[in-house]
Amino acid sequence: MIEYRKEIDGLRAVAVLPVLFFHAGFSGFSGGYVGVDIFFVISGFLITSILAKDLADGRFSIINFYERRARRIIPALSFMLLSTTIFAYLLLSPIDLREYSQSLISVTTFVSNIFFYLESGYFAGAAEEMPLLHTWSLAVEEQYYLFFPPLLWLLWKLPKNLMLLVLIVFSGLSLALSEILTANHQIEANFYLIFSRAWELFAGSILAFIPRDWLTKQRFAATTLSSLGLVMVGFSIVMFDNHTPFPSLYALVPVVGSVLIIYFTLPDTFVWRLLTLPFMVGIGLISYSLYLWHQPIYAFIRVGTIGNPAFAIFIVAIVASALLAYLSWRYIERPFRTKGRFNRKEIFGWSLASIAGFLLVGFVGHFNNGFGQRFNTPNYSATIQHSPKREDCHTIGANYLKPADACQYFSGPLTWAVMGDSHVSEPVYELATRLKPYHQSVVQLSFSGCPPALLFTHDEPGCNSWTREAVNYITNNNDIQNVLIGYRYTSYLFGYQQKSYPELPNQGPVSMHEYASGELGLQQARELYWQSFEQIIEKLVTAGKQVYLLYPIPELPADIKKITSPKSVFNADLLLPVNQATTTEYYVSRNRLALEKLDVLAKKYHLQKVEPFKVLCNETGCPSIINGKVLYFDDNHLSLWGSKLLVDSIEIDHDASVKNNKG
Repeated sequence: MIEYRKEIDGLRAVAVLPVLFFHAGFSGFSGGYVGVDIFFVISGFLITSILAKDLADGRFSIINFYERRARRIIPALSFMLLSTTIFAYLLLSPIDLREYSQSLISVTTFVSNIFFYLESGYFAGAAEEMPLLHTWSLAVEEQYYLFFPPLLWLLWKLPKNLMLLVLIVFSGLSLALSEILTANHQIEANFYLIFSRAWELFAGSILAFIPRDWLTKQRFAATTLSSLGLVMVGFSIVMFDNHTPFPSLYALVPVVGSVLIIYFTLPDTFVWRLLTLPFMVGIGLISYSLYLWHQPIYAFIRVGTIGNPAFAIFIVAIVASALLAYLSWRYIERPFRTKGRFNRKEIFGWSLASIAGFLLVGFVGHFNNGFGQRFNTPNYSATIQHSPKREDCHTIGANYLKPADACQYFSGPLTWAVMGDSHVSEPVYELATRLKPYHQSVVQLSFSGCPPALLFTHDEPGCNSWTREAVNYITNNNDIQNVLIGYRYTSYLFGYQQKSYPELPNQGPVSMHEYASGELGLQQARELYWQSFEQIIEKLVTAGKQVYLLYPIPELPADIKKITSPKSVFNADLLLPVNQATTTEYYVSRNRLALEKLDVLAKKYHLQKVEPFKVLCNETGCPSIINGKVLYFDDNHLSLWGSKLLVDSIEIDHDASVKNNKG
């Protein structure tokens, strides 16, 4: 065995605590997610140190290696999965339980990072409410240890300098890929997949081959550089946030910081004294189980809460996580890691049985569609429908669908265009359905998350050029007589509503370059947004188009699946009444600026108003369901049913459209 260094357990505490605080939303830990990167470096260093010693002693064995991994990973993971699955059955909606079952399959096969990558996007549930989301990092580690031990065994026969060079090259290629994915805004792939994360584990692996003997005579250097490493880690935890491109070159800060701490921390240096405090070592010892338990507990709390849970609730959750982590470490981790208690055959046998059991549970949950029969209440999931054209016709990214190639449907001459962000994707489908009997068609021009960026720069690749091309396409096409245009105005200018509800968020348009760079202040940035939107309207009107102005769509305080599902199998009550999921006061207050600006534009340019609030809501508030069908497919996008009600309210002169098109 390699020498035990208790300061590394202390570093594990530095890794896990910021993760817990970040996921709880505590201020001062906006970059707490870098704790995972610290774990990657520690893991690469320790596992490679063990492998290198085995190779040097001539007793390297793949079977021994995977036995150690099974002892370390599977018992505590199985305990958490068993407990979490029981609570998931009791608390989650049918749709969410089906998704949980799928994630359970991915966890037991160590591909959950791939699963969550593929599931990211509009139709995934709220990430913070996914009990097993955190297991993506375990999957990355296990995928690394599928190829790294054989690779090291092959490289071991090379001169050590050449072996290190090969590892450095692999690490550099992985980092380069991460930076390429960052530049191309492949955020989910960059975050979840092994190819862009491996360099962090390689950093620890490389460190394992660099001798430390000389450090004993260089205590000043050791003290200084280990302290610098701690500062780098602390800086990234405090200063990074959700808008930091990550992982990318920015990840070098916590990764290099961790490398400096591991390499240069000698006994009795400042960093050593800090990391070897009993509290830090104790947290480090239970850090694996603590990491395993915190996310399910947080997720189930959020599932039962509208808005963000209170600070005190998260404190209780952290204490509960720590208690369960200690019990898991004391009565599961330690016994299973002791060879005298369980031999190799028993470890592999229990591991295979556990994997098989959870796979079976996962498949049963998937094929039973989340056990909807658990609840003796109406099941609205069948009406949570988005546009069947969304995947093919709604565009995003630098390689966007060109307006000239945009989807036109259903049949007949082109008379309508619908332009905007994702909020128009379902209304355009229902509009096309309404026009179909009149043999008229509509072209869908929608770009995900793209504001009316004609006069300002939006950070989503392709958004600005697409906006210009879409406006030019409409204005230059004489067949198009009518244009429905709409955006999620308030969210872009003030921020998302879910976490702050019922309070109103008041952040700036962080995706607007002019604001994010400090070139414009908050009010100037918001005004520029409306100037840009007005210029689009002016161009359309000048081109002779009849413009239908889509007003803000009422937003829900939580996802529709959450709102329409019972609190548990023991409590049939809903979190919110379906006839008033949000109040009129909230809608008016949140959208006050947008309503004022749109009213001015409608009057100035003689536009037709399309007002979802007047169609879907009443004097007291907005429902989530009308006539037994849901109005949304998440918390802010209308479902096909909600869109149909909205489109049916639009006054359309079908004969005039056809005549103008022929004329």
